[in-house]
Amino acid sequence: MPQSPGQSDNTTRYATYSQRARALFIDSIWWTVIVLFVPLGPSTQDLLLAPDAFASTLVFWLLVGQCVPILVTGILWAVWGTSPGKRALRLQIVDADTGQPMTVRQAFLRTAGYMLTFATCGAGFLWVPFNPRRQALHDRMANTVVIAGLAPAQIP
Repeated sequence: MPQSPGQSDNTTRYATYSQRARALFIDSIWWTVIVLFVPLGPSTQDLLLAPDAFASTLVFWLLVGQCVPILVTGILWAVWGTSPGKRALRLQIVDADTGQPMTVRQAFLRTAGYMLTFATCGAGFLWVPFNPRRQALHDRMANTVVIAGLAPAQIP
């Protein structure tokens, strides 16, 4: 699998920026379902009872609505080693040094990095085209890479 940092391994196919973008698009579809259809936050009636707290309550629940799908994705990374979008495109997240499935610790670090990436309007994804192992900010934080071309039997 992957060699030491900075070296290229001809047998490892790192996922391209466009593959990762398509996987993120697929993930965003189910994220939207969670945010739109799972009731999060107070009811409209509750908000009308406390109009002074409307803005702060709204901001809080908007943040929760953004964080919940990312946290669910982090759990799926820990369990499957991939997200639904990456799984659909036969991409897998592995340890950058060993090529083994990522650990729970790496999934946690990756989730924290993902939140940071989204908090910066996706700036963490800008590293992918300029990095030899095509790592985004969250990959670098967790020492993971996304590899492509797995057979369906190889994906959990």
